[in-house]
Amino acid sequence: MSRYLYNTISALVRDLAATCDGGLLHSEVVHADIMHLVLEQLTRMPWFLRAGVKFSTAAFGASRLFLEGAVYHRREPRKRAVQVKAWKKSRLAICRDLMTFYTSLVVLSLCSNADSESCRDIS
Repeated sequence: MSRYLYNTISALVRDLAATCDGGLLHSEVVHADIMHLVLEQLTRMPWFLRAGVKFSTAAFGASRLFLEGAVYHRREPRKRAVQVKAWKKSRLAICRDLMTFYTSLVVLSLCSNADSESCRDIS
């Protein structure tokens, strides 16, 4: 996996987790656990699905490059949050589905590492 793609996924995972974990992600261990799950699920996909998710993730990361001059993981957090929200509400199903894919894996990882009380607040 390219460094660009890894950095994009890492920043996206961090941003998604921050919106649903109530501050638990300040731990690098939690971030590493989530990244491990996400990358593991990507490697378990059939090649044609994995290629599609990676291509879509790369497109997501570069989608503001020409307008703002920066890829996703190098933008300020407020602008990244706006981009994630825009993709979650997009008219294009592929954009919404990509955000759903990553959000689902983040929530799954957080719930598998948290007690049941914390998990109820996330979902």
